Amino acid sequence: MELPYELGRYVLLERIGSGAMGSVFRGEDPVIGRPVAIKAIHANLLNPDDRAQHLARFKVEVKSAGRCQHTNIVAIYDYLEQDGDPHIVMELAPGRSLQHLMTGQRRFPAALAADLIGQLLAALGHAHGRGVIHRDIKPANLIVGADRRLKVTDFGIARIGGGDITVNGMMLGTPAFMAPEQLKGDDLDHRADLFAAGMVLLHLVTGRSPYQGASLAGMLVELASDRPIDPHRAGDFDPRLTPVLKRALAKQRDDRFETADAFAEALASAVSRPDDSELWPAEASTATGGLQSDFIERVERELMEVTGPIARILVREAGRRAASEEQIVSQLAAGIPDARNRDRFLHAFATRRPKVPSPSPSPPPSSPELDSGAGLSMSPEALEAVQTLLVSFIGPFGRILVRQGSLRAASVSQFYDQLAVHIKHEKDREAFRRKFLEEFPSKS
Repeated sequence: MELPYELGRYVLLERIGSGAMGSVFRGEDPVIGRPVAIKAIHANLLNPDDRAQHLARFKVEVKSAGRCQHTNIVAIYDYLEQDGDPHIVMELAPGRSLQHLMTGQRRFPAALAADLIGQLLAALGHAHGRGVIHRDIKPANLIVGADRRLKVTDFGIARIGGGDITVNGMMLGTPAFMAPEQLKGDDLDHRADLFAAGMVLLHLVTGRSPYQGASLAGMLVELASDRPIDPHRAGDFDPRLTPVLKRALAKQRDDRFETADAFAEALASAVSRPDDSELWPAEASTATGGLQSDFIERVERELMEVTGPIARILVREAGRRAASEEQIVSQLAAGIPDARNRDRFLHAFATRRPKVPSPSPSPPPSSPELDSGAGLSMSPEALEAVQTLLVSFIGPFGRILVRQGSLRAASVSQFYDQLAVHIKHEKDREAFRRKFLEEFPSKS
């Protein structure tokens, strides 16, 4: 087709991707001035005997992806057909594919890999909760923006749990990331996606696959054997990730993580060691060149505006290497890819701060209930409820932050302050406050 090309109310402007089954275009919805991505499947390329089956599968993509409304999933806006070809109109997610970012066997630091996989697992947990299995998790289907926000795309071979859409004789998925049961053509459940997420994590931290150089037949032989997958065959990586990867890549699905949330929590806990009970213990001043805790907390707050909850881990790792305030700020700024965000972070520390302790934060003025001094004798049920609440706002790292906060806070007010500081937007903080008070009502 010649571009620009009109498709219903949309205008296709340029081709931005293509594959055996179709193409993806950058387009625009001129009615509301919104940029969109439009995925077209070329139905005329299909074998007439398979046409109906392929088109049915394409409609399943729309239905399944449309049920998944999540910040880490590319949103579906519309579906339409023209000249016999079906099209999906979707969110135009800025950024590059993880596959592109990994070009040249690039290896990612454990903390950054854990943040990206944590976002992937948040998306999968949302989809699995709605009966949707992606079935083709791989770096090419993961888009990462300049702000490190990850989005999952291409639910093209997703299947509604219990549905009857199948494609006989076709291998649905990418072999290097597929679970053993998927390669063998067995029935799948959500744990096939968790295996694939584990394989993406392994690629991130090693730049390689444990099947490096193996043919498809070689992979099948390897996965059919009783020998467990050894992630270290792909290369060296942070040893804290070894137990997480071994469980995620278990050949028997019952030996894997049961849910995406369980996987995410194990991963977040792994990269948080060895300071799992205290992010900044008293003796940390020696390990961080004498940097004061109030300065560290300020750096965490500023960096969190750019990177989200992974900021605490990044600051801690930089603090171990830095000998001064200037060094830790410059090291962290060097890791911010977006120039505007980097300049904003540096500007926050342009004026030298007097080295005096900051006063303890006061509770929100609109929250007198938090001053009740109820203490933190929390039941496991209450702890789980607060963890689930914070995770819904900031992702899987929320579980660790709640556990650490419950150990460090001397009052409910302090507990709230330690958690609320990790929520970027005022509207979200207010929603968190209301729900938090449901767990800690005023004591009479």
